Amino acid sequence: MLKAVRNTLSVLILCFAVLFSSSTVVPVLKAGAADPYTTLSKATRKYNGVDYSSEYNPLYYYLNYPDLQAAFGADGNKLIEHYVTLGKAEKRVANRLLGNNSNAVVPTGKEDVAVIPIINNHDNGGMTESQEIQVRSIAKQIADGINQGAAAYIASKTESSSSSSSSKSSKKTTEVTVTEIEKVAYAAGVVKAYCDRGTYTTTGSVYRTAYGVFVAGEYSCAGATRALGLILDYLGIKWEHANINQWADQWCRVIVDGQEGYCDGIYGIAGYGKHTNEGGDSKNVVSYKDVREKFIVTK
Repeated sequence: MLKAVRNTLSVLILCFAVLFSSSTVVPVLKAGAADPYTTLSKATRKYNGVDYSSEYNPLYYYLNYPDLQAAFGADGNKLIEHYVTLGKAEKRVANRLLGNNSNAVVPTGKEDVAVIPIINNHDNGGMTESQEIQVRSIAKQIADGINQGAAAYIASKTESSSSSSSSKSSKKTTEVTVTEIEKVAYAAGVVKAYCDRGTYTTTGSVYRTAYGVFVAGEYSCAGATRALGLILDYLGIKWEHANINQWADQWCRVIVDGQEGYCDGIYGIAGYGKHTNEGGDSKNVVSYKDVREKFIVTK
């Protein structure tokens, strides 16, 4: 079975150009605050002349409570006021991060920042152990292929650029790169290709899983998100499952190139900032067809 899946993967990669010959129209991040790490490191720990440094860290207080993030943003004066007048009585914690809290605060859009939870063990949607072993093998092959394609592209372009500039010593060799958002967009395209070959459904036992997408030919936005998430795991990309276990569109909220981004296996797209469903700018969308030339390995 696994050998057959590998053969299918090879066929899919060869067929991407056909699958993405038409453009996909998708639904749109607003901008707004300062970087909490910078702002809150300088924020006051005094209120009405009293120094609360022994029990209060403005950044920890901010990261521990999403309601404060929404209400006050990185306003250090408002945060210390809330802690002294309400937070202490509510037994809120301000001198350490709660539990396994490992949130990342990253830029999003032009001015805003986003707080994205760093999750190491994602919900697999209910796959059996054997199903998970199988799909992890597929996801790793895809991720390895993406990295190999990117490396080959960089090598070929660097060699071409170097030989060209050697004949014109006055010209500087341009650095060739493949960004994380480009890798993520390509991965989203792979998942979309699998989904396009399958059947959309919200019934049965595997539609919410990567197994449904990669093997069983059944998918939903939940399954596509988990399938894409597995590839991201092997690419080393941190991600959050947006709208998990809700009857709503789902996708991967990611940290790429040092900032917030997203990728969507249903549409085969990615981008910096917010997903278009959250108000992100559709002009920032990066699709598979935009980046595929950077991942096609030729001999």
